[in-house]
Amino acid sequence: MTKLYRLYLALFSLLIFTTGVFAQNEPAEEVKISGSVVDENNEPLPGVNIQLKGTFIGTSTDIDGLFSFHVPFLDGAERTLTFSFVGYRTEEVNISVKSTGISVTLYEDILRTSEIVVTGIATSVKRQNLANSVGSINSDELLGAPTQSVESAMAGKMPGMVVSQNTGAPGGGVFVNLRGVSTIEGKTEPLYVVDGMIVNNSATQSGIDRITEAAGAGSSRPQGQPVNRIADINPNDIENVEVLKGASAAAIYGAKASNGVIIITTKKGSAGKTKINVSQRTGYSSILNTIGARKFNAETAEAYQEGGGDLFRQNGNIDYEDIIYGENGLLSESSISASGGTENTQFYISGLRKNEDGIVKNTGYEKLSGKINLSHRFSPRLKLDTYSSFINTEANRAITGNDNSGTTFGVSLAFTPGFVDLRPKNGVYPDGPGGSNPIHTRDALINRETVYRAMNSAKLTYNLLRGSTQNLDFIFQGGFDYYSQFNKLYAPAELQFEKASGEPVTSINGETRGLNTTAYFSFAHSMAMEDMVFNSSAGFQIENEKVDNTVVEAHNIPAGQSNVDLAARNATYQTINKRYDQGVFFQEEISLEEKIYLTFGLRADRSSAHGDVDKFFTYPKASGSIRLSEYDFWEGLNDISNDFKLRAAWGQTGNSPIPAAKYRSFTTANIDGQPGLIPRTQVGDPNIKPERTTETEFGVDASFFEGLVGIEFSYYMQTIEDLILISDLPLSSGFQEKFSNAGEMETKGLELSVISSPLKTADMRWDTRINFSKTESEITKLNVDPFNKGGFATSLGTYRIEEGKSPTSIIGNDADGNVVDFGDETPDFEMGFSNSFSYGNFNLSFLFHWKQGGDVINLGRFLTDLGQVSDDWEKEKVDVLDDDGIKIGEITPRLRGDFGTGPWIEDGTYIKLREASLTYNVDKEFVNSWFNGLVSSLNVGISGRNLFVITDYSGYDPEVSNFGNVAIGRSVDVIPFPSARSIYFNVSLGLN
Repeated sequence: MTKLYRLYLALFSLLIFTTGVFAQNEPAEEVKISGSVVDENNEPLPGVNIQLKGTFIGTSTDIDGLFSFHVPFLDGAERTLTFSFVGYRTEEVNISVKSTGISVTLYEDILRTSEIVVTGIATSVKRQNLANSVGSINSDELLGAPTQSVESAMAGKMPGMVVSQNTGAPGGGVFVNLRGVSTIEGKTEPLYVVDGMIVNNSATQSGIDRITEAAGAGSSRPQGQPVNRIADINPNDIENVEVLKGASAAAIYGAKASNGVIIITTKKGSAGKTKINVSQRTGYSSILNTIGARKFNAETAEAYQEGGGDLFRQNGNIDYEDIIYGENGLLSESSISASGGTENTQFYISGLRKNEDGIVKNTGYEKLSGKINLSHRFSPRLKLDTYSSFINTEANRAITGNDNSGTTFGVSLAFTPGFVDLRPKNGVYPDGPGGSNPIHTRDALINRETVYRAMNSAKLTYNLLRGSTQNLDFIFQGGFDYYSQFNKLYAPAELQFEKASGEPVTSINGETRGLNTTAYFSFAHSMAMEDMVFNSSAGFQIENEKVDNTVVEAHNIPAGQSNVDLAARNATYQTINKRYDQGVFFQEEISLEEKIYLTFGLRADRSSAHGDVDKFFTYPKASGSIRLSEYDFWEGLNDISNDFKLRAAWGQTGNSPIPAAKYRSFTTANIDGQPGLIPRTQVGDPNIKPERTTETEFGVDASFFEGLVGIEFSYYMQTIEDLILISDLPLSSGFQEKFSNAGEMETKGLELSVISSPLKTADMRWDTRINFSKTESEITKLNVDPFNKGGFATSLGTYRIEEGKSPTSIIGNDADGNVVDFGDETPDFEMGFSNSFSYGNFNLSFLFHWKQGGDVINLGRFLTDLGQVSDDWEKEKVDVLDDDGIKIGEITPRLRGDFGTGPWIEDGTYIKLREASLTYNVDKEFVNSWFNGLVSSLNVGISGRNLFVITDYSGYDPEVSNFGNVAIGRSVDVIPFPSARSIYFNVSLGLN
């Protein structure tokens, strides 16, 4: 620890030295200054921040837009007041000792430059000075329509952020990627920080793979598309979300930030009258898209019947998609919140009950959550903030996705002709030709996940120094995130695949307990001069993580029983992962006349996951911005652009190794009748290092024509070094594979947002936003042989990791069996189109999401072709002849190999209506009179999510991933749980 303390002491000394030497004397004469602030419609603006430039002296406007405070003057010289409010342009007003009755008008700011953005662990800055591209989504933008998770609500709303669902099952399962591929074998998800605390976003396999025979239970590469834990958070509790997309912005988070950082801030109370809000949303869900099935004629059905006996009972063409996926699931969400407080104590309390029935019978998701946020000021110098959340969820997920045993819905139906009747007769389910009866499986199999979670954190701020030009705070922030996840999988003896196994009745119990603890100790120092402001921070962080996963798998249990101890054969699997991290950080931010903004910082991390546990890996950052529109030479251009900023940033982040990359693991063995251990075939590298991402970013932020149009443009270049890869070993080593730092990759891309308010009148308003992003990646160096990654056999399409290629390139075989390139998972570009219209008390908003390109390996089409039930079989089929030219069957050219792998690689282009809502705000005077003053506001409306999709893709949804949250090999479709559209009817009340 001595080395850590010395490093921390050095950084803290630097903080004090770089800022403390500029102390100023306090002005002597004080004059009371008062006035009012209104918007461009002459309506009062409450909560406007007013600050004396060059100091930390200030106040804010009251509910009527009025303010007053005492301003110190030095020798009677003029001073400057700055007026700022989120969503409005900052204004400056010169005042003197004789100024009275100041009246200020603020105008809307399409770029929201007054918005405060988190730039470090203990600091923040106005967006107008920001030198990085940091995405922000506030609560109103987040909740355009009810959603399964916070991540789903962000889809299509921010350039450079790709949000895609792994499954349509209730409860979701979402993958988030920021600025393209940043790893191959490492962790893929962004770092999530909720109210200053790092939280868990794992997705733990249920054990369903032990039945489908797709992979091992408890696998971190889940093929069962489980719920990821960030979905536990109640979106209604969120105040805003900030996304640090690149290394230049996220460097202050060090060795865990190469995939970006998502900072979630929940709501807090404010002094004043208690505000109570109650809302009820009720609706339904239905399948978004169907794939259809072959329509058999009577002659073909009769031929099948002759060959299959009673199994092939002629009943026309049964629509199994409608039977399995045709439920209209009931949706319900009830929420209540209350906020308020006194000058010293404020509170925010909320509760949520949510129920989702799936589009498959017996599937669903339930959530109960409660939240309490408290703030209390013990004295002018000491303040405590606490954040507490308690969550309980239960999901029933059915059985879908990859399958090597014919047990999942999709695979079973792929081999079930429409004239085969699998519906029960007198309570008896017939066996199906595809290895199982999906109707019976739906009705009898249990795949349930139950989660209990507590997230609690506290922030203690003690002011060590306060003056008109300086402020020094000591901040302690710490907390824990604990969850228990229980999975229950039960397949009774009467299921077809259980009878065929020879060991009927499978019962699997899974339990995962995860605990994250985080603690920060930091100092934040601010100093203001007339034309300069310094913000400095330095601190020390400790984080511990432990995840303990146990799976008990039992077979051959007496009928009607599920206790695993009654099994004739059982097995237990346990995985325990522990990590202990320490870090120190320093950051300095300098503002020069609100025109130039400079930042430099350093983070140093060490971790038990690194090969050298004592070594600190350092991650520096530097950035700068200049607001050209604030200079005199720009005056002639103000009519065109009233705000124009250039920015540049550089930084480094890391991606710590996964546990398997460092250690040699063992498995059990029977040695001469005695239990023992033998090494597994894969070995870790005891000298493994974190991957390192270096990013350079350039950008322009500007608004034009008095705020009518705004643009935000960024171009970035990333180099990822020390890529963690798995390489083959010679057989003489005794192992097959080894982890090592053995590669480099480059990623570049651009992001563009265009924001506009084409129409603004007293009664009507139209706001629109267009987001565009494009990214490209290339493997630039490999110290191992090229290899395939993800997917299945080359003949079915797989991914190729090779120097000079994109890491998401897809290869396969041509008609002659040669290995050739067939496409790339990475899309050509992605765009989001959002619009909001208001007229009187009505508001209409909607969001379209367009993904152009990006190939998908559609093995669902391959399976339905094998089963001869593809919807285009009759149109595409050709005869199969024997050597004498006699017809012996039928086949499609796809299966015959006329096109090689080509038919299974499809263009994943789509346009989705992600969300839409229509809301009516009932007139307040009418509400007050009708409810005798008990109700302050009443809103009614209708909203929907994933309302339709336009695509040529032949599967259920091109937005698909069989393998869940993996870096390489995501776009593989093995007939997952289909996506659903949802429609809600909403009522919201504000109570007095």
